[in-house]
Amino acid sequence: MTPHMDQAPPKRRPRAALAGTVLAAAVLLALAGPALAPHGPGQVLDMPYGPTGGAAPLGTDHLGADVLSRFLTGGRSLVLLSLGALAVAYLAGGAVGMTAALRGGRLDAWSLRAADVLLSLPGFLLLSVTVVATGRGALGVGTATAVVLFPEIIRVVRATTLQALQHDYVEAASARGERTWYVLAREVLPNAAPVLAADAGVRFVGAVFVVSTASFLGYGAQPPAADWGLMILENRDGLSLQPLAVAVPAAGILVLLLSANLLVDTAFPAAARRKRRTDSAVADFDPGSVLSVRELTVRTPTGAAVLDGVRLDLAPGRILALVGASGSGKTTLALAALGEIRPGLAVTGGSVRLAGEPVLGLPQRALRRLRGRHCGYVPQDPRTSLAPTLRVAEQIGEFLRARAVPKTERPERVRAALRAARLPDDPAFLRRLPHQLSGGQRQRVALAAALAHRPDLLVLDEPTSALDPATARALLADVRRLRADGGPAVLLVAHDLAQVAEVADEVAVLDGGRVVERGPVAQVLARPASAAGKLLVDSVRVTAPPKAVAASGAPVLELTGLTARRGDTTVLDGIDLALAPGDCLSVVGPSGGGKTTLLRCLTGLHSQWTGELRLGGEPVAPGVRARGRAQLRRLQLVPQDPQDSLNPRHRVGAALARPLRLYRPELDAAAVRAEVRRLLERVGLTPEHAERYPSGLSGGQRQRVALARALAAGPEVLLCDEATSALDPPTAATVLALLDELRRESGVAMVVVTHDLTVPARLGGHLAVLADGTIREAGTVERVLAAPADPVTAALLAAAPGLPALVSDPRGTAP
Repeated sequence: MTPHMDQAPPKRRPRAALAGTVLAAAVLLALAGPALAPHGPGQVLDMPYGPTGGAAPLGTDHLGADVLSRFLTGGRSLVLLSLGALAVAYLAGGAVGMTAALRGGRLDAWSLRAADVLLSLPGFLLLSVTVVATGRGALGVGTATAVVLFPEIIRVVRATTLQALQHDYVEAASARGERTWYVLAREVLPNAAPVLAADAGVRFVGAVFVVSTASFLGYGAQPPAADWGLMILENRDGLSLQPLAVAVPAAGILVLLLSANLLVDTAFPAAARRKRRTDSAVADFDPGSVLSVRELTVRTPTGAAVLDGVRLDLAPGRILALVGASGSGKTTLALAALGEIRPGLAVTGGSVRLAGEPVLGLPQRALRRLRGRHCGYVPQDPRTSLAPTLRVAEQIGEFLRARAVPKTERPERVRAALRAARLPDDPAFLRRLPHQLSGGQRQRVALAAALAHRPDLLVLDEPTSALDPATARALLADVRRLRADGGPAVLLVAHDLAQVAEVADEVAVLDGGRVVERGPVAQVLARPASAAGKLLVDSVRVTAPPKAVAASGAPVLELTGLTARRGDTTVLDGIDLALAPGDCLSVVGPSGGGKTTLLRCLTGLHSQWTGELRLGGEPVAPGVRARGRAQLRRLQLVPQDPQDSLNPRHRVGAALARPLRLYRPELDAAAVRAEVRRLLERVGLTPEHAERYPSGLSGGQRQRVALARALAAGPEVLLCDEATSALDPPTAATVLALLDELRRESGVAMVVVTHDLTVPARLGGHLAVLADGTIREAGTVERVLAAPADPVTAALLAAAPGLPALVSDPRGTAP
């Protein structure tokens, strides 16, 4: 084992244990104090402000009562009142914040305005006004404390809920018709709980402070009752005579506040600090490389190797593509190049150098400075990389500000970065928020932000997974040009081998955490030497499309005259579709053309549309909440991202059991378990997978579970949104084969939105080209791909990489 390890010392757990012990002791002392008090809280033992000793070990207060007895008695009301007020504030503020985020519209606007009004008032004034309105004493102070905490809780819960609502598993629950309470309680709350728990700890400190302040002001417990805040108020005039009468209750409040704060800070750290380690293997590194990795080994807590002795160098101006099956270690290696190791993993050997400097083990501040000077990173899912409340200009501007780019230079640098990513740079686009962008546009904004400070190394994790062929090709061409013009070296994580062939200089094939093959891209893709490389190449070669399934009976889905709007903008105009049982319609087109919006209209998640939708001849309402249970069952969604389509807090079995209980209430518990097993086997998994969480599945397995969840409802139409965009070629091929098998055997119709032209080539059926909100061309897959009639279709086909061949022509020869 080499000495260059990245193992953070486990210091925070003892600190958290100590803080928790101190807080628990303080709370228990406050709650049990009255039973421990040697005297009654109002019993006079001596003259006022008497000295310590005898029956009063801490002396007496202004009444002549025992300070120790009054201290032990006075903490209970403070703790109980703080906890009660916090619970009420969180129940009310949480309900308002979560509902406002889920429903949006006027409810959201009015909730925010009400919170803003309350926050605009000084806390002292709000406390005083509420106490005057409700009366002094415990009830008045508790109510006032809840009112003071209420508006901030609304905003925190709303923001946390909005972030949780971006996940595909929440949209899938809404699309299948789950009630609001279920979506909030079962899909949103479990994943928001860690953030809200940390916030509740902070709010408890605030509640203690407000209650103590109210008691000090005389609003709370009234004499001769014992209360820590009241004790400070009553004995402040005798501070020089008997300081313990003030110091002891003040110390009790201070211990309560500090221990609660320390527990929150240690239980929810912002980032774990790592010890700096020296790098003794200087001679083993290539001084001319931007990135050098030596014998890097990363393991799980069980000892399984995610990366196993990886060694590679990346020179300036070169593009190295990392390819391999799901779980081969591509993303882990890319993150390690930036000094990041995902939670639950640990570096057990090896070292990484960026621009000649070691990155593993650096303190967070030093690591941020190093990456700020030399790195740009674009993650696979742009929804997690773009702040939902920042506009496009602000997203990129924040990157430049963090890298100390002068403010006067930022506007032009922002526009230049957008142009480099083939995005508009007009004022209207600069003002857009992430939810107003298509998936491809969000990805390109993330790329623009990474390029804005002109890094030495650009790490791209599946950058084209959400882009249509033309946009992807243009984007990668821009990356290639930037590199050629003295731009960054590029570490590209990819599963699209055809795009890799066009842009990369070299390719490294990973399998089981090892680099099993590396060489010039043309050589590796043309004549792969490893078994893993051969499997990747073979899985992307497409033969002639399968023969279309013969349509039978009346259309199961009919869409006529669909016109959808987003605010004042028309995003879809005059869309007509019809599917018979067993039919497959693939929808392709440029990013931002309206493909995902079309699916959201069909599922009812986007209700701002007009036109007519029929299922089995019956009209369907635009919004999901206005649709009946039977209609919801017949139309099921398979989301885009296999990582995000399953709730990480739910086991696979629970995820599949929910639609069974929703749509088939006649099934008892044993029948539900049996059906879950059948569904897993139907999609090529085993009953053992029912006990796993999504984190224990590969990308392909997660996508299969998402498909099984949709099938659990017994749908007549499946809506698949980029179902293979995040999968490696072998896994994507098996998922597509499964989809084709399902529609042929069960007669389920499918609408498949994709940017990858190999998908319709594999599935067959019909193809619709959607661009600028209109269907530009439609027909059978064979006809449209062989003889495109619209310039958009021709541009998509021309932009599709030529290696390997995407489709065979009718004569059986590759085009």
